[in-house]
Amino acid sequence: MTRGRAGDGAAGLSPRLLQAARDRLHRTTPARRVRGEHSALAFLKAVGFAFLFDNFGTGLPFLWAAVCGRREPRWPRHTHHDPGIGLAWHLKDVLPARRRVYYGKLLLGKPTLVALPDLPAAVAWFRRKTPAWHRVAFLSGRMSRAGHAVLEVLHAQHPLYTPDLRRAAGLAQSRETRIFERAIAELQQGLWVVKSEERYEPSFAYRWDLFEARYPRATAAAERIAPAEALGRLAGRLLDTLLWSTPRELGRLLRPEPGELEGALADLEARGRLVRGTRIPGLPPNLLLSRRALEGLSSGRSRRAG
Repeated sequence: MTRGRAGDGAAGLSPRLLQAARDRLHRTTPARRVRGEHSALAFLKAVGFAFLFDNFGTGLPFLWAAVCGRREPRWPRHTHHDPGIGLAWHLKDVLPARRRVYYGKLLLGKPTLVALPDLPAAVAWFRRKTPAWHRVAFLSGRMSRAGHAVLEVLHAQHPLYTPDLRRAAGLAQSRETRIFERAIAELQQGLWVVKSEERYEPSFAYRWDLFEARYPRATAAAERIAPAEALGRLAGRLLDTLLWSTPRELGRLLRPEPGELEGALADLEARGRLVRGTRIPGLPPNLLLSRRALEGLSSGRSRRAG
C-alpha cells in the first residue's frame, strides 16, 4: 500500500504507474518514439537534459532510447548499419550545428544534450566556482595548463578543427593525445568550449569554439542568475524529467557542496514543486516526487475514470 501525506496526490501510486509516465515523457514507447529532427527537438524541450547512448544508471532520458522507442534498447552488432544508431548520431550532429540545442560533456562528464531554455541555469551553476576569465582560473589553480593553452589559442582564433587547435596549443604529438583529450573534457564540463561541428571529409575532425561565442544569449543570461537560484532551477527541472529521484541521485548529477542541495529541495517543497515523505514499495524511502508528475498521473486517472 502506498502511503503519502494527506493531499499530496500520491494515493494509489506504484512503481509501474510512475515508470509508465516516465516512458511517455522519455518517448520510450513505440508510439511516441523520435522519428526525426522535429520530434527530437520537441523531446529535448520537454525533458531539458538527455544523454546520447546511455543514461549511466541515472534514470534520465537518452536520445537513442527515444529513437528506438524502447526503454533499454539492445546495442546492435553492426552499429554502422543500424537505423536507430544512425538517426541518433545524425540528430546529435545536426541539432547542435544549427544551435537548436547544446551538446557536450556536461552531466557526469558524459555527452549531454541540453535544451536552450535550460542552458543559462546550467552555465550559472557549472561555472560558479571558476573565474570568468580563463587566465585568472589558471593562475588560481582552477584550470589545467593544457586547458589554459587551448583557451589561449581559441581566444586568439576561433573556431578551429582539432588538428589545427592541437598544433597551435603545442599538443600535437601523439604522446600528448590524452593530455589534449583531458583538457577538452575539462573545458566542456566547465562550459568554456563547445564542439560546433563534426567534419567527415576529407578526414574526420571536430571543430571547437568558445562557448560564449557559440551561445552568447545563454552566457549573458547566466550572469543574472545566482548559483543558489541556478541549483534550484536545475534540481527542479531534473526532478520534473525524472519524475522521481533521491537527494543522492540529484547530487550525483549536480555535484553540489554539502548542504547546498538540501536548501534547494526545501525551497522547491515550499513552493509545491516536489513532495517528500511518500512511501512507495519498491522505491527508495527518501523519495522525491515531482508535483508535476503527480498532477499528470492524477489527471490521467481522472480521464480514464470518466
